[in-house]
Amino acid sequence: MDSSSPDGQSAPAASPSLHDLQQAFSQALHYQASDVTAQIHGGDFTPEQRVQIYRNNFIISLTEVLQATYPCTAAVVGEDCFDQLARQHVLNTPINHGDVSDYGDGFAETLTTIMAEQPALAEAVPYLPDLARLEWLIDVARQQPPITPAFDMAQLAHINDANIGRLRFEPAATTVCFDAHYPVATLWQMIQRDEVQAIDMTQPESVMVQHREAGIWVQPTTPEGTALIALCQQQLPLRTASAAMLAMLGPLIQQHVFSAMHGLSHTNT
Repeated sequence: MDSSSPDGQSAPAASPSLHDLQQAFSQALHYQASDVTAQIHGGDFTPEQRVQIYRNNFIISLTEVLQATYPCTAAVVGEDCFDQLARQHVLNTPINHGDVSDYGDGFAETLTTIMAEQPALAEAVPYLPDLARLEWLIDVARQQPPITPAFDMAQLAHINDANIGRLRFEPAATTVCFDAHYPVATLWQMIQRDEVQAIDMTQPESVMVQHREAGIWVQPTTPEGTALIALCQQQLPLRTASAAMLAMLGPLIQQHVFSAMHGLSHTNT
C-alpha cells in the first residue's frame, strides 16, 4: 500500500509509544544500544550529554540504595571500591519498576562474578559475597514485622521418649538462615559493635537471622542447626532429624528461635 499522503509527501513516522520510550531510555541508562537520543530535542546539551547526566544520577541513586542495604560490605572495602562494585551491579541488574526498596537482590552473585575476574580482590576479601548475602537476609528480615518470643517453656517438661519423635517445632516467622564459607556473622557483629578482635577467617559459619522487637538478631550456629531449622520450617516431625540435628534442639530453644511446639499430645496439632 502507498503510504504517501494525498499531496505526494510521505506520511510521518508514527511516534513511539510510552512503553517503547521507557524501554529505550532504560537501555540507554545501562549503556545498551538505544535510539532514545533521537527523541531528545532542545536544551544546551547534546542528546548524548543529557542521557549521560541522567545515567550518572541513575547510577548514583541506586549506589546509595546499595550502600544503605550493604553497610558492612561497604565498610570492609571502602567507599571508592564499593562504588565501583555497585556500579557494575547497577549496570548489569536492571530495575524493572520505580520502587527501589527491594533493590539489591543478587549483589552477592555480582560480587562473586567480579571477584572471579579480579584475583587480587578475591585474595584480599574472599568472604565478601558471604557478607553481602548475610546483609541481604538482614534487609529481608527487617522488612517483616518484629517477633515477640512466645514459646511456652513449660511444655518442655512433658517431652519424653514416647512423644519426642512426633513433635514439630515451629520457628518464628522471620527466621532466615544460611551456611556461609566464612565467619560472617561474627564479622558482622564486630563491625556493628565497632570492635576489633581476632577472627579465623578460614572457618565456615552458619548463620541465623531474626527481626525481634529489640532489633535485628544475628547469631552464628552450626550446619546442623540451620538444617534443623529448615526441617522445622517444612513442618516435619523430629523423628526425621538426624542425631546431630537433634543435638542442636536445646541450644536453639534457649536462643528463642522457635515460637511454638506441636504434637505433644495426639489432640495437639
